[in-house]
Amino acid sequence: MTKGLRLLCSTDFMWGAELPEVVMLLVRSGCEGVVVSTEPPRYLPSLLHRSVISHLRTVVRELDTIVAVRSPVSDVNVFSTNPHIAEASIKSVEEAMRLAYSINADFLVIRPSQRPYEGNPLVAARKLQALVTRLGRDQYAAFELIGSNSKEIADRLADPRLGVVYIHDHTPAIMLAHRKLVGVAVHISDTRPLHRVIPGLREDTPYLLLYPDERRMFETAMIKRIVLRAKNWRNSLI
Repeated sequence: MTKGLRLLCSTDFMWGAELPEVVMLLVRSGCEGVVVSTEPPRYLPSLLHRSVISHLRTVVRELDTIVAVRSPVSDVNVFSTNPHIAEASIKSVEEAMRLAYSINADFLVIRPSQRPYEGNPLVAARKLQALVTRLGRDQYAAFELIGSNSKEIADRLADPRLGVVYIHDHTPAIMLAHRKLVGVAVHISDTRPLHRVIPGLREDTPYLLLYPDERRMFETAMIKRIVLRAKNWRNSLI
């Protein structure tokens, strides 16, 4: 096994099922941690029943595994020039942050926008840092940045609690060696092959985040095969 790159699997592999059960199944399928989805309408935290959150908190505590909470990706753009869109996007991130607190997650994963930010990187970094002003002293967040100026934005994230996630095929390769890199995100299907090597990856990168190409209910046997493929691929990365 390589240094770091602990395999965290998204609950999107079992889209529609109850989160506590999904978390347990993913760990039993060989995942070394989980990324809890907050995608609407099924998993938006404000729509989750309190009993579900309580059960999820219990499962996370009993499994004693690495858990990240990922803020919604659909219809999100915290950089939007339309203040109504930006406000709604920020609210969705804050909901995910509250869920992360509630279940004592290890960190929060945030995709600020589905489109690259074209403006001043310093302005973008300030907006991202403002997003997480409510982070506790021992809480952490990692941004999934896309676009050619991702490095310039990451360079300006001064808060030590903030990191970045490289998105395979969507983030400049130079980010693989960035001092704030905490994970590599890979989208995988049951058929599409994975590239064998990502050159330049930092050896101490802690996490490999595995997402499905599309959110749906994968069969358990298929999840196990995908996890095994991802682990074999991981061993070729460094």
